[in-house]
Amino acid sequence: MAGVPGLIKMRILVTGACGFAGRHLVAELLAHRHDPVALDLAGRPPGFPPAVSCRRGDLADAAQLQQAVAEIQPEGCIHLAGLAFVPIGWSDPARMMQANLIGTINLLEALRRGAPQARLLLISSAEVYGRQPLPAPLTEDAPLQPENPYGLSKSAAEGMAFLYERRYGLPAMVARPCNHIGPGQAGDFAVPSFAAQLREMAAGRCPPLLKVGNLDSRRVFLDVRDVARAYRLLLERGVPGRAYNVAGGEEVAIREVLDLLCRAAGLQPRLEVDPARFRPTDRLPLLDGGRLARETGWRPQIPLAETLRDILAGA
Repeated sequence: MAGVPGLIKMRILVTGACGFAGRHLVAELLAHRHDPVALDLAGRPPGFPPAVSCRRGDLADAAQLQQAVAEIQPEGCIHLAGLAFVPIGWSDPARMMQANLIGTINLLEALRRGAPQARLLLISSAEVYGRQPLPAPLTEDAPLQPENPYGLSKSAAEGMAFLYERRYGLPAMVARPCNHIGPGQAGDFAVPSFAAQLREMAAGRCPPLLKVGNLDSRRVFLDVRDVARAYRLLLERGVPGRAYNVAGGEEVAIREVLDLLCRAAGLQPRLEVDPARFRPTDRLPLLDGGRLARETGWRPQIPLAETLRDILAGA
């Protein structure tokens, strides 16, 4: 069945499907009668839905990727694979560029050659805008001013996707999500790290001392399940050649998020600043999600308190 808006079902290649957002996205696609095909470095992990075809694949291997696309013949593709941990960009910028830019180029070539009608949604990041605080939320037409290698790798990948859309007619779109959290996120990130420590305290396996980084930075946090829904709607209804901010909700300080988690856990641990976790205080620009709302009807539905309870429960 052709992968165009309005149809009930598409065969959708999901790169990075076994990662944090990927697992939630696969569940979202299954719930709406799509046929996701997972492509991931890890192959099929434990607990992955048995109904989903899952194959091991490395976006750095252009020939392997072209063969996979030719065999799968996707009608849609959501490209999640890559490195998303900002500090890696500073410690190993070449690795960041290889994963996020070269991997994207290899995927674009594979789609151009093997599935040129497939609708592509490239998952970028709000980091492409940099740290420019402005009096009004940024629309998708704001200048891209990345301030770290991760943001730069994503803005470059976006540029390639839009170039393929213009030159080859590949129906490519870009999603720029703000921070998203939820069950299953790796402990490298602040909120799941807090939750993991609180679970250990509640079980009596460690003293009530919680190691933290900088609690004064402010962020907008979306639930990953809301974000997965936005990705599905964009693949179904988005307009090729456009970027979409995936944003909504209120900005909160990391300290406020930690307070909510501690209250949900019924604990009041002492806090200790861990220099390895500390980052300078910053505030990302707020994003305007109006285009996404107008064109797909998406709105965030899961409140932050519910998200934090699910993270704490390990749901």
